[in-house]
Amino acid sequence: MIRVGLLFVLVFLFAVPTSTEAQEREPISWGQQMSPVDPIVLPPLDLEAIRLEDSINELDKSQPWRYGIVRPIVLDMDQQGSWTDLPNGERIWRAAIHSPDAIHLSLNFDRFFLPDGGYMQLYNDDLSDYSKVYSSQENRNAAKLGTWFVDGSTIWIEYYQTRQANGRALLTIESVIHGYRMGRVNSLIDNTRGFEDSGDCNYDVNCTIGGGFDSKKDKIKKAVALLNMGNGYLCSAALMNNTDADKTPYLLTANHCLQDSDPALWSVRFNWTSPIAVCGTEGESTNVESNFTLSGAQLRANHSGSDFALVELFNAVPDAWDVSFAGWDRTDALPEFQVGIHHPNGDIMKICKDDDPAMKDIANDIDVWLIKGVSAGNGNGWDLGTTESGSSGSPLFDQNGRVIGQLYAGQSFCNGTENNGDFDLYGRIASSWEGGGTAATRLSDWLDPGATGAPTIEVLENALSTIDFELAGSLDVYPNPASNYIFVMNTRYAQLSYQLFDVSGKMLVDGDVSSSENRIDLSACQAGIYFLRLVDEESGKDITKKLIIDK
Repeated sequence: MIRVGLLFVLVFLFAVPTSTEAQEREPISWGQQMSPVDPIVLPPLDLEAIRLEDSINELDKSQPWRYGIVRPIVLDMDQQGSWTDLPNGERIWRAAIHSPDAIHLSLNFDRFFLPDGGYMQLYNDDLSDYSKVYSSQENRNAAKLGTWFVDGSTIWIEYYQTRQANGRALLTIESVIHGYRMGRVNSLIDNTRGFEDSGDCNYDVNCTIGGGFDSKKDKIKKAVALLNMGNGYLCSAALMNNTDADKTPYLLTANHCLQDSDPALWSVRFNWTSPIAVCGTEGESTNVESNFTLSGAQLRANHSGSDFALVELFNAVPDAWDVSFAGWDRTDALPEFQVGIHHPNGDIMKICKDDDPAMKDIANDIDVWLIKGVSAGNGNGWDLGTTESGSSGSPLFDQNGRVIGQLYAGQSFCNGTENNGDFDLYGRIASSWEGGGTAATRLSDWLDPGATGAPTIEVLENALSTIDFELAGSLDVYPNPASNYIFVMNTRYAQLSYQLFDVSGKMLVDGDVSSSENRIDLSACQAGIYFLRLVDEESGKDITKKLIIDK
């Protein structure tokens, strides 16, 4: 690791991004004089009645966890919104939707097409949260798109058309998802308990769990995703490796997560973890604002007999993302112990461990692994942590860190900081392998495309650790020279921090830069030379960059 005393040894110039298409940035309209736009205002929802329904349904893990309500709407950019012509010949179209009392909003497009040179972004009313940049890379044959969440009760849609745009954009919104719980998905500015809605007996995934498993856990957790199904419901899922090891983005979840949902509208988030682990206590985890999200998938196979669903994401996982493709074991061998990694109630990633080997069973005609509990299997449930609604579809790993199933149902939950000692059920990979006997109902055609007959494969890390940071495609810091601020663009490191030093080695300011786009205020700095140290808190690796401030 580079120490402060060596700040002047490793000095490199910043790389200034040359393509806005490949990066995230603030919406273009924020720096322009724009025409006023009146939002479309939806009527209020009866949230008390909605929460009463949830109190009855949310303990059932055999159905997804509801966080929001689908609100149908027709918003067509050809009929609504407002265009603004910029002095340089470029154009911006904007529209807005307001849903009273929403904590966050997301959108479903039933007609989505962007030409090359056209870009779309979403943001909220007070400009505190905005989406990634959507481009022609999100165009699909079905012309559908579901988006990730934007905090707040008003969501703005902005289309930015460059002079080089080749063609005409087509945008029609069919529904907005009114998020009424699972607050603070993107930030800590919220007055609800938010992302700590799961029970106090849960363990953050970064808690140590013993059994020599922590080194495996640090790889396989990067395969687990929070799955937003575009219908107001959530599940968990896992990115899966295949015998070609070609990084085809297959995502494994539960068959029951397909209920009333269209994979074309799904969006997934990886690496939502807390750097300050809370382990089975009443404390609140620290939110990491990593924004590793992808939109849209195609169903490849599913089968009710083992409650599995396998989809393929439309877009490949970027090479720079620090995620993993999970290995698997289809032998149906009894595990020595088992570990679950999941997002209960849409929360930050959690982990549970059972030292009593699971047993094979049949539940409601579904081939399952039974985590033995007080009411089934004569066991004591999870020895560490639990699962909850929203954990549905999450992977079950054996002692080798290989996936052997996905969560189907169960009766385990928290009683304060202890779990209730009851059972959970996971559909078995071995049963899913041949499933219903066709490519559309089994895993074998997709996870073993070459028909190698391999009984097991190992985890595949997408971006292997290197001795030093590699700026290309993972970190960009700009502008340089700078004036009143700089941006740190981060598409890889979920636990990245910074320290700013002057030429004497005095640290002036430090903070977190774990988001995809991070702005550092330099307004208090005088003109001169400074040094920005970036540290990956997970690996301890760092790099120091020379910064020129010119005012």
